Amino acid sequence: SGFFAETYASKLTNAIIKHQVLKNVFDASTATEFPDNMWADQLKMVSQLMQSAPARGAKRDIFFVRQGGYDTHKNVAPRLVEHFSIMSAALEAFVEELKTLELWESTVILQFSEFGRTLSPNTGDGTDHGWGGNHFMLGGSVKGGKVLGQYPSDFEQGNLVLSRGRMIPTTPWDAMWKGAAEWFG
Repeated sequence: SGFFAETYASKLTNAIIKHQVLKNVFDASTATEFPDNMWADQLKMVSQLMQSAPARGAKRDIFFVRQGGYDTHKNVAPRLVEHFSIMSAALEAFVEELKTLELWESTVILQFSEFGRTLSPNTGDGTDHGWGGNHFMLGGSVKGGKVLGQYPSDFEQGNLVLSRGRMIPTTPWDAMWKGAAEWFG
């Protein structure tokens, strides 16, 4: 008995209850067939967690998933085809599942990378680290179809393009968080 014992017992009981709620979520099947890859597994788990928001007492959630392998210093073309195919199939299943669950309109997905790549290849048929990169945002309520920032009229070395096709960004990569944060409340 005592304050510490009671606090410990209370926290342990709450953890066991929350564990059971999550176990029930992960034991349930999804309406959508997700591809068999690590990235799709992460998105499937996110869709299951999103369904459990009322049971968890969550009004809003933020989830982080990751797909590595874009540090393409060699053989960039086949690696991008593979990674983009995996990403596309996983996102397609995730969006389909969220639409089925009627959660798509209240979802926003932000994609980002911590660095850009050069446009011209290196000697290993790959790309090297650069500054400007591409990011995307999608969601049921996102007003899409817009490209933000200044797109160069050509890729000749000049104001926005340095040697080896290193792009100078005109919009900071984290600017897309402003709209998402406002939407999030």
